[in-house]
Amino acid sequence: TFLLFLGKRGLFTTSSGLKIAYVSGIETNSKESPQEHTFVEADVASVRDICYKGRPSFRGVDILVTSVWPKDIVHINVDLRQTADSWLLSWLATQIKPRYHFCASKTVYYERPPYSNFNSSGDTAIHATRFIALAKVGNEGKQKWLYAASLEPIDKMSAKELYQQTTDQTECPYSGNMLSPHINKKPVRSGNIEEPTQFFYDMNHSDDGDNRRKRSRKNDDGPERKQRPVFDQATCWFCLQSSDVEKHLVISIGDEAYLALAKGGLVPEHLLILPVTHHQSLSDVPEAVAKEIKKIMFKSALKKFFKTQEKVPVFFERNYKTSHLQMQVVPVHVKLADQLKEMFQAKAQGFQLDEIPTHSKLEQIAPPGTPYFYVELPSGEKLFHRVKKNFPLQFGREVLASSALLDMEDRADWRDCKISKEEETNLAKQFRNDFKEFDFTVSPKASLVLTDGSQLTSDSQHLVELRISLTLVRSDGSLVNESFKLNERCERTTLASRARRSSHYTLHHMIMRPIQ
Repeated sequence: TFLLFLGKRGLFTTSSGLKIAYVSGIETNSKESPQEHTFVEADVASVRDICYKGRPSFRGVDILVTSVWPKDIVHINVDLRQTADSWLLSWLATQIKPRYHFCASKTVYYERPPYSNFNSSGDTAIHATRFIALAKVGNEGKQKWLYAASLEPIDKMSAKELYQQTTDQTECPYSGNMLSPHINKKPVRSGNIEEPTQFFYDMNHSDDGDNRRKRSRKNDDGPERKQRPVFDQATCWFCLQSSDVEKHLVISIGDEAYLALAKGGLVPEHLLILPVTHHQSLSDVPEAVAKEIKKIMFKSALKKFFKTQEKVPVFFERNYKTSHLQMQVVPVHVKLADQLKEMFQAKAQGFQLDEIPTHSKLEQIAPPGTPYFYVELPSGEKLFHRVKKNFPLQFGREVLASSALLDMEDRADWRDCKISKEEETNLAKQFRNDFKEFDFTVSPKASLVLTDGSQLTSDSQHLVELRISLTLVRSDGSLVNESFKLNERCERTTLASRARRSSHYTLHHMIMRPIQ
């Protein structure tokens, strides 16, 4: 028999990758002396922080195990309510979103219908939690005290599997300050009634709180709310570790973002700037990703490159009916730059493009979950529209393809511009070669390219000594790091041999630094 003592609180990860959070004992006042059988605010906050650490795209944990029941988990059957329930455990459950929450019960076995977790942004689907209380071992009523389940780790599940709903799924039983990202047990009251507080995505708050949410979910006939899309990140076309990424279109790979040729491009130099990992929009990316995309790296390099051709790039993003951030880049002749603002605003039929003030940031006017269209013009002016419904999906292309600008209206839809893979490969190769001088991810003295055959080749006959760092992605999504030296005596066959050992991997990103 294998028995493992977890301890008072923490996060345990099994060899298969299952993440089990746990809190032992009963809740007590933080001012009281801590005991082995009690927990306080600092304990549950610590568990939450451990679960979030190193997981920027946190989805939740697989299992939460507690000694006592969370407060408000049972509303209907008063007989099931426990004398020792915990407000802090309710708060913790909303923060770490366990797929299963197990706890102890004195005499009964109780399995609640799955409830939907709250999402911090409200823009995508969220998985459900199953709350299960097991009776005492050997209890006289012969209530169930053992539960068996076969679980796939949450970090390995596809979005389709994780977000699949059940017919008996209910709304989240927790409300008020339990939903706050910060622990605050003081209730918000109006008279003698505690009002649920919506902390996240309800931007049109009404005084009737939860009832309004319930009515809106039942009565909203709008197609977008009713048909909310669920995206499978495992098959995302743009996550670099996905097997569905068309790698022959990739031009350059940085630490956090990469540059690729657009499929069905408006012009041969139509490009996309995308984050390496999964992020929804430009308004909601970590600082490191934003730095590579929109501040000093890819955009700056592209501006310098197109300047040599007497062109200027137009950057635009549509965060509407998309799952992965795509910053579109379309160059136009420098003589057309002064007409761009007028043309974008004139083509906005039925909606308005507003100019963003000079010192304002996109994230200030578009909180996470906000659908929008955003364009940066060569003049530095930025236009923004908050999408509500029925926004034209090809709007950015339609404006640029108009007769007053590029005069190629028949190419407004990318599906009308598709070419063969061989032609795409040749276009990407040509652009990669032209852009090489401006590519900040490549050493000026030598560069390496990962071909479709997963072999590394060199485009320099005189390599200086370099330190090569490869990050590769296994088929299960985990990352493998490899680092090695390269000097002028290295032959091409040596490079290919090293790469072939990792031929069943996908390249995540590669960094090259000259050794001083």
